[in-house]
Amino acid sequence: MSVKMRHLQEQFIHLVRLAWELRCLGMATSLVVRPDEIPVLDVLRTTGRPVRVRAVRRAHGWAFTWRPSWSRFWRLGEWVWALDAQAAERVMSAVIA
Repeated sequence: MSVKMRHLQEQFIHLVRLAWELRCLGMATSLVVRPDEIPVLDVLRTTGRPVRVRAVRRAHGWAFTWRPSWSRFWRLGEWVWALDAQAAERVMSAVIA
């Protein structure tokens, strides 16, 4: 398996785990896996557009971010480490805010 495919697979696995944890918290999610793009998790809101969550690899591990895709900066409250025990709760609070 190529490095790129392994990276995409890891992104997918982290997003599936987050989707399941959000489901257990009562949130609706939709995993979007297009052949020519990175996988993303849409967390559905009762009103408005869904929040799009990405899994990104950083020097110290994987993180979930829901910042706009064009943003180059990570701001407090727009990301959480993927292996953080409270990751799903942090994403949920951002979605319902």
